[in-house]
Amino acid sequence: MSETDASSKAWFSTPEWLGSLREMPSKLFVSTSKDALRFSASCLQDQATYLKDLADCTTPLEALKCQLDFAQQSWSRSFSQGSKILEGLNTHSSLSNR
Repeated sequence: MSETDASSKAWFSTPEWLGSLREMPSKLFVSTSKDALRFSASCLQDQATYLKDLADCTTPLEALKCQLDFAQQSWSRSFSQGSKILEGLNTHSSLSNR
């Protein structure tokens, strides 16, 4: 395969990646995808709220507080939701190993 062919081929269309999807039970895939989409949607909503709040700031101190609050909220939500998604994967993994 030439470099041009390799670079034009998307990583998600490789036989190895497609094979890994066949091994993953569809129920787990759907559940994980839904959780990830919900998380993405909530992050987008948080960003929209943050931008609105930032636009309403009248002083540099208010803007800094708004940014720090958003950073803390984003980190907390990412950790919490990421943990839930991983917990779901671990639960499925332990059930399938029985």
